[in-house]
Amino acid sequence: MVTIVTAGTPSHDDLRRDYFEKSLSKCEPVNWIHFQQPTGSNPKGDFGYGDWLTVMQWKIRCAIKSLKAAPKGLIVLSDLDIIYMPGAFHKLEEKVTQGIYCMRENAQGELNAGLVVGRDRVELLFLFESMLDHMDSNPGHHDQDALRAVAHDRARTLPFSFANTKTIDAIVPGEMLCYHAICTRADDQESSVEKKKKLLDKFIDGD
Repeated sequence: MVTIVTAGTPSHDDLRRDYFEKSLSKCEPVNWIHFQQPTGSNPKGDFGYGDWLTVMQWKIRCAIKSLKAAPKGLIVLSDLDIIYMPGAFHKLEEKVTQGIYCMRENAQGELNAGLVVGRDRVELLFLFESMLDHMDSNPGHHDQDALRAVAHDRARTLPFSFANTKTIDAIVPGEMLCYHAICTRADDQESSVEKKKKLLDKFIDGD
């Protein structure tokens, strides 16, 4: 059984309900563990604002908690600005038999913290605790900085079919198994979440 783990604040409630959860309803069954933070000082969820870094650390702590609650099987740590297509979790079960896999951020194969997958609880626990230690020792570094620092030589990358804004052009239409809306820094016109919605709208109904 696949267990997917998410954590979010009110700023991401729309993304969770209208995109993430909607996409899960069309996929094969999974066990979903969600951690919800009731308040925050960054109501629009914009990168780097308010308590954003603190929330990133909280998300990793939630991932650690989930390792104790999840049944045996594959663990998928996922951001909420991702939509999944049918077959995604079957592919992950087939691909990730051992070790840790992460979304490929770009053609160079840099790791993206929005999707981290593994089976071994001890290995995942070591990864998440190492990420927290890195963030504590390097003020200003976020979860992705930490992941790349501690896992660059031991985590593998998922296929391009687990796509994001930077890699979408590398796959054949119809082969995409998920889409992660990244590169959405807020500006004077739109919040980060508003930009994510526009990107996700292109794929949520299977277009």
